[in-house]
Amino acid sequence: MPKIRMRGRKSLQHLVLVCLFSAPLLSACSPAVNEDGIARRTVREVDETFNDIARAELALSPETATRLGMQESSLDQPFQGLLDDRSQARFERTRLLRLEILSQLNALPALPEDSGLGRHLDIIRAQYEALTTLESYGFGRYEPGLARPYAVDQMSGAWVDVPDLLIASQPLVTHADAEAYLERLAALPDALDDEKRRLIAEAQTGMVPPRFVLERLEARLRTFAALPVDAHPLLQTFGNVVGGLKAEDDRSPNAYRAAAARLILSEVSPAYLDFAEAVARLKEDAPETPGIWTTENGDAWYRDVLSFYSQPGADPDFWHAEGLSAVSQIEAELDAELDALGLEAGSVAERLKLLGDSSMEAFSNDAAGRSAILERMTKLTARARTVLADMLDVLPEAGLVVTRMPPYREAAYSSAAYVPATADGRNPGLLQINLSDTAEWPAFTLPTLAYHEGIPGHHVESTLAARLERMPLLRQMIWDTAYGEGWAVYAEDLADEFGLYEDDPLGRIGYLQSILLRAARLVVDTGIHSKQWSHEEAVTYLTETTGLSRAAMEREVVRYAVWPGQASAYYIGRKRILDMRTRAEAVLGGRFDPSAFNTVLLTGGPRPLPMVEADVEAWYGVLLAR
Repeated sequence: MPKIRMRGRKSLQHLVLVCLFSAPLLSACSPAVNEDGIARRTVREVDETFNDIARAELALSPETATRLGMQESSLDQPFQGLLDDRSQARFERTRLLRLEILSQLNALPALPEDSGLGRHLDIIRAQYEALTTLESYGFGRYEPGLARPYAVDQMSGAWVDVPDLLIASQPLVTHADAEAYLERLAALPDALDDEKRRLIAEAQTGMVPPRFVLERLEARLRTFAALPVDAHPLLQTFGNVVGGLKAEDDRSPNAYRAAAARLILSEVSPAYLDFAEAVARLKEDAPETPGIWTTENGDAWYRDVLSFYSQPGADPDFWHAEGLSAVSQIEAELDAELDALGLEAGSVAERLKLLGDSSMEAFSNDAAGRSAILERMTKLTARARTVLADMLDVLPEAGLVVTRMPPYREAAYSSAAYVPATADGRNPGLLQINLSDTAEWPAFTLPTLAYHEGIPGHHVESTLAARLERMPLLRQMIWDTAYGEGWAVYAEDLADEFGLYEDDPLGRIGYLQSILLRAARLVVDTGIHSKQWSHEEAVTYLTETTGLSRAAMEREVVRYAVWPGQASAYYIGRKRILDMRTRAEAVLGGRFDPSAFNTVLLTGGPRPLPMVEADVEAWYGVLLAR
């Protein structure tokens, strides 16, 4: 998800509780003084700085504090009834605050480069260097691990993020929790207004999303505004949960439900409709061209955001060429695999489309078909678990449940998402699939989805990251896309390496098509934002390369238009990991152990690819020295 998808948070939940409920706040997560020979006062100074920065970031985002499962007592301030400030003034305050944070980080004492504390400082400082660079352009939305150019879009913003927060993360155990829910619900119209004003203000400076983005945003706002109150997801979940509260004074379940219904009817739905009307007016003069290059300093911003999501110094021209080369190589492998199955006529994309459209691969678009997909996915993840011990030296403990994505999220999120296990162990990890149209899931595409989102992909990476000790909370708040998505795509390769496709040739076709899409994403992301590709050129390239439906590829292009750089990180991350492995195999020869290599990748937690590479080199350096 949407890898919060919550992918930027999925590795955090256990660690947040471990770190936050100790006293002092991060003492249990700090490196021991003697471990690296660093003076105690220096360790304390660095830890306190990390602690202060984490508190500052959480003060900026009370919604994040809730998503992480934190308690108000741990921060000594209320936040469960507050929403994030989405105003332009907040953007300016944040920009200045992060400049001050970077200054504080640069003023810290020098630390040994090979020390644990030094690693944390390097990661955190690099993150704030990147954030302050991007924020200096004066537009967009930024937080640790996340950068987007527009104030709101068809995938994110208060219109979908706040309902998701209230339905999926808001605690509802006590009367105080129910009242906090209503406070946030009452604040939603103002959050929508703030984003609307910022979207319009930035459009007046030339920073306006493409028309096709605004068309989808308008449609989704109108759909949400038109939902009947009685069937509204913001009322249904809330009403069901508060029904278990014992009535106290005038605080009864019925009173809470009635208050929520009044807010939705009189304030929330009208605010969505008003926003939709503003977007409709804005789209009339919006550009058709999707690339960020059309804006002032857009080329420079794209280079910076591509580096932010992938690796320092990322060059769009280089990665565009790499993507084209990778597409050709994967097409050649697919051509041979399809020939072996007797599918010889037509281009690779045409044959993939023929396979995807086959009735033999289709599930009925009804309850029975959706149930069959979920059952198939559950069996695939269970089978992957049987070979996990061969892939890794350490194993995840949290369970995984395959489920349908909640309908209110299906409009915004296109395919599937991993939701991590809760820190207290009460809820397992969730692999959520968008099943609004089962035609999007031919049977041969399901195995690689299970391995990417579940086992050995995001579920394994997230669960093992949650077991890491002595990790500052601030570092855990930084999601590294190239690392996390790179691992999940590499996990698809591991499934192939360890025989999960041996008796499933069509499933292996699905795996190769998935890798083909990652390479094509790299071509199109750089094509749109650096090569000045049009919307039609991008959609046509994806459709004629991947064999996936035009409708699905249109959604992909809309995603790339509002999230530059992020889609490229999947292939770049995977390629860097494979390059590291190739080098390790060459150095170690017969001493190379894939399970040990994979364990090295995961046991360092989310971190930049250069640091992952340094860890791999240190690992095989120790082996060579023996």
